Amino acid sequence: AMEISKKFVPDIPERELKKIIKDAFNFKAPLVKLAENLYVLELFHGPTLAFKDFGARFMARLMDYYLRRNKKNLNIIVATSGDTGSAVARGFYGLSNIKVFVLYPSKRVTPLQEKQMATLGKNIIAIEVSGNFDDCQRLAKQVLSDEKLRSQILLSSANSINFGRLLPQTFYYFWAVAKYYHHRKTLNLTSCDDVIFAVPSGNFAN
Repeated sequence: AMEISKKFVPDIPERELKKIIKDAFNFKAPLVKLAENLYVLELFHGPTLAFKDFGARFMARLMDYYLRRNKKNLNIIVATSGDTGSAVARGFYGLSNIKVFVLYPSKRVTPLQEKQMATLGKNIIAIEVSGNFDDCQRLAKQVLSDEKLRSQILLSSANSINFGRLLPQTFYYFWAVAKYYHHRKTLNLTSCDDVIFAVPSGNFAN
């Protein structure tokens, strides 16, 4: 994470970047062997049990660093069908200079996901929308493109259109390869085929 992120945020001192990474990734991502030459990388050990914890927690701490440095406050608008809202809400929870507005479709998220979004309080405002995810997304885009509103307050998105979400979701591919080669080395296996990733489709961030 350190080697990759410092190429994209070279203006953050390494000491500060290490603190961000250590705080963001305080949970495991074990590479589990299923069969010979077949492994699964478990990405559900974060606080909301979703792989999106990786992106949300890193992005939150990165934004917090820049906002504190520039003495600014930010409003995050995020539309969700479930796991994005949970991960973003938990990732940004308690950051005093950031307010998060989570738009989720009524009765279309799991009870656990709704609790993860709607019971935090503080700087997390969960908004139950009468409609589906597309309605939530439309409302979020409407807010983000409102020039009058943007002239009055600082606004940003936490959906996959934000590069801050995408960057940390590259880290675990490098982590998986490193773990795989380390495992082979401990078994004194020298020859190795190329690593092939099978990734769930339909998710822009992945």
